[in-house]
Order: sequence, then structure tokens, then C-alpha cells
Amino acid sequence: MKDAAWARTEVDRFILTALEAKGLKPSPEADRRTLIRRASFDLIGLPPTPEEVEAFVKDPAPRAWERVVDRLLASPHYGERWGRHWLDLARYADSSGFHNDLDRPHAWRYRDYVIRSFNEDKPYARFIAEQLAGDEVPGADEETLVATGFCRNGPSNDDNMGNNKEQYRLDELDDVISTTSTVFLGLTVGCARCHDHKYDPVTSADYYSLLAVFNGTVKRGVPMESDDKDKAKQVVKLQALVETKGAVPPTHLLGRGSLQNKGPVVPPAAPLVLVSNPLRFPEPEPDAKSSGRRRTLAEWIAAPENPLTWRVLANRIWQHHFGRGLVATPSNFGFNGERPTHPELLDYLAARLIADGGGWKALHKLLLMSATYRQASQPNELGQRIDPENALLWRASRQRLEAEALRDSILAVSGKLNPQLGGPGIKPRIRADLLTASQRNKWPVLMSEGPSQWRRSVYIYAKRQLLMPMMELFDAPTTTDSCAERMQSVVPTQALVLMNDEFVEDQAGFLALRAVAEAGENLARVIERMLLLALAKPAGPERLKQAVAFVEAREAVYAKVPSPTNLPRQRALTDLAHVMFNSSEFIYIE
Repeated sequence: MKDAAWARTEVDRFILTALEAKGLKPSPEADRRTLIRRASFDLIGLPPTPEEVEAFVKDPAPRAWERVVDRLLASPHYGERWGRHWLDLARYADSSGFHNDLDRPHAWRYRDYVIRSFNEDKPYARFIAEQLAGDEVPGADEETLVATGFCRNGPSNDDNMGNNKEQYRLDELDDVISTTSTVFLGLTVGCARCHDHKYDPVTSADYYSLLAVFNGTVKRGVPMESDDKDKAKQVVKLQALVETKGAVPPTHLLGRGSLQNKGPVVPPAAPLVLVSNPLRFPEPEPDAKSSGRRRTLAEWIAAPENPLTWRVLANRIWQHHFGRGLVATPSNFGFNGERPTHPELLDYLAARLIADGGGWKALHKLLLMSATYRQASQPNELGQRIDPENALLWRASRQRLEAEALRDSILAVSGKLNPQLGGPGIKPRIRADLLTASQRNKWPVLMSEGPSQWRRSVYIYAKRQLLMPMMELFDAPTTTDSCAERMQSVVPTQALVLMNDEFVEDQAGFLALRAVAEAGENLARVIERMLLLALAKPAGPERLKQAVAFVEAREAVYAKVPSPTNLPRQRALTDLAHVMFNSSEFIYIE
């Protein structure tokens, strides 16, 4: 390597080798204000405070950056940020979807389980086992039963399943099989339900062998009819998928996926293309509480000898730090998926995950400590010509804030973010005229909001029939299927909602009040404080001059309409705060 001194970690050596092979050079390191803002959003989904920014900017210690990374990884907000990424994959929602969109009053327990697991840096093997086989793992308890909500998160129609209940059950298990294979293995096994996979070496027999793994399961957390008419319907305070006996009914291969076309019985197995020797599943024990099949599958998925699982995970972590995975199709490593840009680096990261015991935080730190991560995002002519998509990472990729991070940032800089962790989903204000679109499981009509609605967006009640408009406009997932990569659309309605939404306008007023409270009455100082809060950077002379002129002009307009409630300076500062919320500097991460 010509520029070996640039590399700070092994990651950089892989990146630099690929860059130099194309005649490219890495970009200079970003300034400290940019770096701390980037890392703060990456790890906790919130902007840094002005005090945190200044402390880092003025810290001359060699380990200053490392201390920032360690602090963010130790924050309880880390689990909220990275738990949200997992909830996308797990197609989490608080309602069932379909016509009636029934409430799932305890679905939030799974969301909180995920957040806790990330904060604890739970080993990935255990995380997988709890979600697929929480009733079978050692030390099984209510927490691990809640974890099996992973298998129950998909849409359901339990109150209107039709006459063919067995077909309905197979459809639900298809959702489990499809989600399990794409999330953990990066394979679209669900495509083999009706015929052998058209592109990948996955057969219908492979699909039904996975069905045999889950075929003994029953759902908990739904109303159960009691034989005793004196007893009311019972609801278990969990949403779990468990087994209650060791014997599993035979699983038939179904031609074209039809119950009317039963073929031979198939045993439980992993897809044959992924194993050198068939898995050994426990023999059925009629007196046992479960078959042990799901635990066996989970142990195989997470085994160090199964590198695909760890490559998929390493790629997902990379994706959320760099804006794009080393494999650009993060849930499809099959024939129709993209080829990895740096296959040796992907193998190295997978091996590091295994060596570190399956915890995620060590890999986060490795990536953030790299020179690759610390690059500036400004393009140059050579890089744009040779690698316009920045697949080789000759600079940092500019990224837009996700829907949750955008709303949370507005609350954080206005000083109104309620940091309360966990609990049932919140229901912020939605315009009353939009609520008529959801006829069942009604959303409350709110005229105003307060601290109970100003919590982090990961806690917003996810109603499938009516997503929060602001979340939907900024590309939050629909929750119908597993979402491996969100869109990053740029459409006029996004600007319109930031200009006209009552929530944004209210929070702009709070930011103006906060800036005055913290900086005093001097207009220039108030504006400087507002910029530090919103954009993590000081106002330059020219920008400050423009902002002062803007506020004074707006103030003069408001002063022409005198009234007891008219506060011209406050209204003018609110307008400025509103402008900041609409700025690219606020919405994008450099």
C-alpha cells in the first residue's frame, strides 16, 4: 500500500487496498464537530449537545475520540437506536393489520426486550435462540418467551381466519420461515413454498423441512375459548410462539403449496446447500414439553461453523454506519443479490464478531475508530468519475436522518424530549381529518401534546392501518414484511410537512424559548445558541448577519399587528427555528 500510514485499523487496510487498485485516495478526516454529530446519530440516534461538542473539540488527549465512542456505546439510548434497526427486520407492530387491525396490548414487551438486549450487548447466538426458541433455551422464563414475539410480529387475522384454519396456520408459519431465513441467513427460502427456488439452490423439500421445525408450535397471547362457560375468555400477557408437547405432527411436502396436494412426509432439516452433514434433531418424546427442534435450528444458525449468519450480521452493522452494506442487498445473499464490494473485509468482520463472542459493541467500536469512518463527505472530481456511488468508500457518504431520528432530533434540540424508557406505545397527535381513515382500534383525537407524547419515536404505537404521517413520509417501514433497508426518498411532501406540521411548529417555538433562556436577551447570542443546539456548529459572521436581519425583519412585520398575546421577537425567533428544522444541515448527516 502506498499510503499505509493512513490506516488506523485492519478495516482501513482492506479499504485502502481496493481504493489504490482503482487509482483512488481516501478523503481527509472530517472536522471534530462533524465527527461527533455523525457518531452520535449513528450510535444513539440523537444529536450531541453543544456542551458535548465543545468538550470534544477542545480535548487534546490522544484518546479523545475513543472516549466519545465509549460514552455513546454505554448510553441507554444506544439500545433505542439499534433496537429500532432490529424492529424493522422483525416487522414489529402494535396491531394485527388487515381489516380489523386489532390491538396487540402486549406487543411492546417484545420491543422493550430488543432494546434491553442491545443495551446489554447480548451475544448474538443467545439473541437468536431466544427469538426462535425462547421456551426451549436454558433458563427459559417470561423474558425469553417474550422474545419469541419475533415469530408473532407479522400481520394476522385471527378474528376472521375463514373456514380453513389449517391453511391460515400454514400461511402464518410461512411468514415465520420467510422472516427467519432472510433475517438470519440472508436467503429467500420462502420462495420455495410452492416450487423449487428459481434462482438459488433451495428446494421445496428444504422449505418443508424448515416447516417441520416449527410445525409443533402454538400461539400464546390470543383469546382462548374455555370449555367452562362460567369462565371468560383468557388472555395471556405475552405474545409468544411455544410448544406444549414433544410430539410434532407429520409435515408433508405440499405440491404448489396446496393442502389438497400432499406429498411425502419430510423430516426437520436445515437447507441442504448450507450443511456438510445433516443436522441431528432430537427424537420425539411424547412426555416432553417441546420437541427441541427450534433450539437445534437456532444453535446451527448461530454456530461459528456457519459463517453465512455472521457475514449477514456484519453486513447489517456496516450498512447502518456507512449507508450501504458491503453487500448492497442485506437480506439477499443469494444469486440475485448483489456481490460484495469487499468480500475479504466481510469475512474479516464476521470472524471478529465470532471472536468477540457475538457482541455487537466491539464491532461498532472497531468501525468508528477506523480512518475509513472518519473521512469527510465532500466529493472530488476523480472519485466521482471512477466510483460515483462511493462503493469503494473514498469518502463518507452523506445520509439523511431516518424518520425517528428526525423527530427525536427536533424534540432534543427544543429541550422537550422525554427520555423515559420502555412501556406501552405512545400515541402522538395526528390531524383529526386523517383519523377517519382508520375505523377500528381508534387513535385518540388530541388537540395538543405534552411530555407523555414527546418520547422517542421508537415508542410510538405502530398501527398497521394508520402509520404516523410524519414517520411514513420520511420512509418508515410499513411493518407488513421484514424491512432490511429503508428507502431514502426526496419528495415535496417532506418539505411541506416540516413547514406546516403542528408538531414542528410547536417545537420551533420551544427551541426559540430555550435559546433565550440559555443565552439571555442579546439577539446575536440567542441566534448563536440556537445554531449550536440545532446544527452543532457556531454561527459564522456572514450567517449570523443574515439570521439577525431575518429576525429583525420578521419582528417588524409582527409588531404592526399589536395585541396582548403578540410577542414579535418570540414569533420572529420561532420562524428562525422553523427555518433551521427545514435546513439540509439539520436533516442530513455529513
